[in-house]
Amino acid sequence: MPARLLLIEDDPSIARFVEIALDGLPEHDAAAPAIELTVVRTLAEARAALAAGGWRLVISDLMLPDGSAESLLADGLALGPAAPKWVVFSAGVQEERRAALAERGVACMLRKPVPLVELLDTIAGLLREASTAPAEPAAPPAVDPVQQHFGGDRALFESFRSGCLERFADDLAQGHAAVAAGDAQALRRVAHGLKAVLALIGEPGLSAQARVLEDAAAACAPGEPPPPGWEPLAFGLEGLRAGRFAA
Repeated sequence: MPARLLLIEDDPSIARFVEIALDGLPEHDAAAPAIELTVVRTLAEARAALAAGGWRLVISDLMLPDGSAESLLADGLALGPAAPKWVVFSAGVQEERRAALAERGVACMLRKPVPLVELLDTIAGLLREASTAPAEPAAPPAVDPVQQHFGGDRALFESFRSGCLERFADDLAQGHAAVAAGDAQALRRVAHGLKAVLALIGEPGLSAQARVLEDAAAACAPGEPPPPGWEPLAFGLEGLRAGRFAA
């Protein structure tokens, strides 16, 4: 199976340069895996692609038409054992900012314009690291929420789920407000409520995200800003409401 690589870059010339470089990766490094490249050009497209998951490596410009890629990193998308490796392009980064990016999980920073050999060496090396990383634990077997929580009564389940989807609008508003206010404990309360509800309606992945966010927010000291993790969870809630991820 080819290694899926996400390129977040709004400059068509740079995107084309990376595509051409990757075409020559097998000749540069015979051990390199086959690559499946996807290019996105905005923060919104990148957020949706990252939420879908399955990436081995992410290469990203910092400045995009609709914002900074640092907001993605602030959400914790380059952290954790299952997160893809990240490479950041930049025309120049001060040492303090470089250290902050590294703390958020960036594996490598390349200065634009990057020499072809340096780009290929970096990609090949990070793909090797990713391929030797410990395997993710197997997902638990799927459980039918209708049978588990509603005694097999699908009509009752559908009615409950429909009401939950409507109330997600309030949860989203409260979560966004907590993040905007820098209130970690308010965000913890939102995540706590969502954790149980999402499990009941058969969304174990989103429920797990809410649990992780709740635990991280609970660990915040008074006055400390909320931890990353709300944006991916909010994206999932919005997807459920819009029917993108309907059960």
